[in-house]
Amino acid sequence: MAETLILHHYDASPFSEKIRKIFGMKHLKWRAVEQPSIMPKPDLVPLTGGYRRIPVLQIGADVYCDTQVIVPLLERLHPTPTLYPGGSEGTCQAWNLWADRLLFLPLVATVFAETWQFLPPAFIADRSRMIPGRDFGELPKLGPHAREQVRALLAVVETQLADGRPYLVGAEPSLADATCFQQVWFLRVAPQANAMADEFRRVCAWRDRVDALGHGERVEMAPAEALAIAKESRPKAEAAADPHEPNGLAPGDAVSVTPDDYGLDPVAGELVFSTAHEIAVRRRDPALGEIVVHFPRFGFRVTRGR
Repeated sequence: MAETLILHHYDASPFSEKIRKIFGMKHLKWRAVEQPSIMPKPDLVPLTGGYRRIPVLQIGADVYCDTQVIVPLLERLHPTPTLYPGGSEGTCQAWNLWADRLLFLPLVATVFAETWQFLPPAFIADRSRMIPGRDFGELPKLGPHAREQVRALLAVVETQLADGRPYLVGAEPSLADATCFQQVWFLRVAPQANAMADEFRRVCAWRDRVDALGHGERVEMAPAEALAIAKESRPKAEAAADPHEPNGLAPGDAVSVTPDDYGLDPVAGELVFSTAHEIAVRRRDPALGEIVVHFPRFGFRVTRGR
């Protein structure tokens, strides 16, 4: 059971859709654990040590936070079919960062400017707490500028498809398609925002093509079952020193890891290993025992001490 892919998500989460789409591309069987879209998250925080964002992938007592560490893990565990056809990993990673960092926030503003009146007050308060120094309640005012940005960014995707290729890097689907699809997919919750894609004929055809790849084989799992698996398992991450670690971090150091953009909840523990792309932290939960939480290096800050 320790090798089972357990995705903690909620169905409306765009970043979860990226991972669900990769499950479809790789034809994987996975367990779906539905988590709340807002705090509190009593069945997630014991696994992560405080990290609240979605999605989170669990394999036994190893917990992977953020799509930037989940994607390479899935590629290592299930390399065929690859997410980087034709040796396109660098290109795909560029698309991934472009979509996550440039496209996502204007897209959120575009969608919520249209659907604002339907958002529960608790959701608005929760998202305001996630973004210190910014009033989430001001988001609708950003709608006009955000729509301009979204249109310009969709035009980039349209240009990439102009030679008739079915997917963004060529004949086979890739990470680039999953990460850009999640953005266009999220537009569906707002009819006017969704209609912005109609201008781009190739984007619409590509969107439908990627959508048809599905989500693999999804099996629902109760949160309590996922927690029981973590409790019964032992982490598989092993201590390893990185001789090129730029800040001299070493296994056994007390560290905390925090996102650098929003949802600034630190996770404290003992460093297990660090690489150029990943950092793993061992922590002990009173109910679950020993858990190793994995984070990407890009987009996260690592601080010595707790």
